[in-house]
Amino acid sequence: MPFESTTLPPWVHSFALLRDRTVVRDESGCLHSLAADGSNYEITCSWPTPEELSTLVGDPGLTAHQGQTRLTFLGSPDEATTRELSSQGWSLSDRRVLLVALANDVEQVASLPETATLFEAPMNDYDVVEVADFDAPAGRGRIRFGEGFAMLGDPSITTTSNTEQFRAAILANLAATAAGQGLPVLFLVTSADTAAGTRADRAAGWSNATQLTTFTKA
Repeated sequence: MPFESTTLPPWVHSFALLRDRTVVRDESGCLHSLAADGSNYEITCSWPTPEELSTLVGDPGLTAHQGQTRLTFLGSPDEATTRELSSQGWSLSDRRVLLVALANDVEQVASLPETATLFEAPMNDYDVVEVADFDAPAGRGRIRFGEGFAMLGDPSITTTSNTEQFRAAILANLAATAAGQGLPVLFLVTSADTAAGTRADRAAGWSNATQLTTFTKA
C-alpha cells in the first residue's frame, strides 16, 4: 500500500517536531505523532486508495486514542478517498501547502520599525526567532535543521500593526540562519489560498511543492 511502501521525505518528521508533536511511530511511508498535550493523534502519509483506506483508519494507534484523530495526506487530493472518508464521519479541516526555496534566492535581510527588536533562542528540537514591539511580543518563528535543508515554521504574528513587515523580518532571519548553517534548501508549510490548494501569495523565491490535506474526527 502507498502509505506503507513509499518513504516519506525527511521534512515530514521535522515538521512534526517543529509543531511540538511527539513522533510515536516513524515507519516507511507513515508517520504517527501526538500533540504535546495529548489532545490529538495524527497519521501523515501519501493519499491511500479507497481500498487501502480501511487499513489506515483501523490502525490501532488511531482507534485507541481517546481524543481527536487526524489524517494528513501529501499530494494531489483523491476525490474517491475524500468521499469515503466523509461517509465514515471524517471532516476536511485544513488545506495547506509545502513551499520550497533555495536559501540564496529569498530575502535574508529585512528592516524592522525602530520600536521593534528581534531575538533568537535555541530550543531542544528547533531554534526560535521572536520579534518584540515596544517590549511586547509581536511575532515568532521557528526553524529546524535537517540534512541539507531547513524546515521553517510559518511565523505567528500576534499584533495587528506592521504584520507583513514582522512576518518578512522573521522569515528573512530564518533564511539567513539556514544559509549560515550551510543548508541550501528551505521548506515552509503554510495555508493554501487558492481553490487548487496552492499558495499564490508568497514571497519571491518560493515555489509550491506539494499539498497537505487534513481530515479530523472526534
